[in-house]
Amino acid sequence: MKILQRYIFAELWLPFVTSLVTLNFIFMAGYLVRAVHFIIGRGVPILDTFYVLLLAMPEMISYTVPMSILTTVLIVFGNLSQNNEIRAFKASGIHPFQVMVPPLLIGFVLSLGMFLFNDQITSNASFLLRKTTKQMMIKHPRALIEPGRFVKITDNIIFLTKRLDGNNMSDIVVYEIEEFDKPVRTILAERGELIYASKESEMKIRLYHGSISDAKDKGVQAIQFETYEFSIMGQSDVKKMEKKIRESTLAEILVRLRNQDLSKKDRLELRSAFHNRIAFSFGAFIFAFIGIPVAMLVRRGEIILSFGIAMLMACLYYVLFVGAKTLAMQGILAPLAAFWMPNILLAGVGGNLFKRTLVS
Repeated sequence: MKILQRYIFAELWLPFVTSLVTLNFIFMAGYLVRAVHFIIGRGVPILDTFYVLLLAMPEMISYTVPMSILTTVLIVFGNLSQNNEIRAFKASGIHPFQVMVPPLLIGFVLSLGMFLFNDQITSNASFLLRKTTKQMMIKHPRALIEPGRFVKITDNIIFLTKRLDGNNMSDIVVYEIEEFDKPVRTILAERGELIYASKESEMKIRLYHGSISDAKDKGVQAIQFETYEFSIMGQSDVKKMEKKIRESTLAEILVRLRNQDLSKKDRLELRSAFHNRIAFSFGAFIFAFIGIPVAMLVRRGEIILSFGIAMLMACLYYVLFVGAKTLAMQGILAPLAAFWMPNILLAGVGGNLFKRTLVS
């Protein structure tokens, strides 16, 4: 039996590594195209660009690891079923569950690893990525302002310029927003320029010949201006940045929950983030658990087919988590029940499929 399980372990590792590298490359493709655009078209140093890419990788890995173990299980057990090796094991008196132990064990170990990875590395990398992006805006603001597209340059400023030539801009629209992303001030300007204030170590935008419209409860008040200037980001702002909930570790979330002055909404959001972080980490084990019977029923181990099935199942799983967040945030279900629901549903489906494969 140990020889057989070592054989299964040996069959699993190469497809897993291959799937992980392939999926990460696919996920990174869009980032790489933008990186080339930043380096060549916007003058951002190559080291700064690839440092940002490095910080973006942990969040991608949190998705690609579960998908990789699912693809691996579909390939390996699809081939075993296609070549009638599973039937041979049964004919030799070996219970099929003994063959399933290696992928289940790997899935469980990966889930524990992803729990620590998502909590300590992904969360901190996301916060560092946001800080680094703001610092990049100060040093290279043209890298984040794309002509013809609305860009959220700060937490409460959405910016659009139709043309950008060096630091000079024209046909500008600026929205200042408050809570719930509701615009409260609209600024229109014929032209503007990006200005770096070295003394204050901050980046400013100066607008010329425009108007400012303030939305009030009973109407809109508008004024005209010849010159209008506002700061978009400075080093002092970067230093004052605090972690958002999704960037906090579980320990930091628990500390925040002890605050008695939290609003009901903030407390619910913190509890949702806490249970989401834990439940989502067990995706690798759930995918291994459900992938084994699916592969044995499909009885095909082709890479393309396995990859397609894995993508569909992963999409379903992640959509369930989006639905769980909606249910939790609207108070329809408690966060504990909402975020464990996708795992319980797929585990139930996997259990029923296991019964079909074991009796067939």
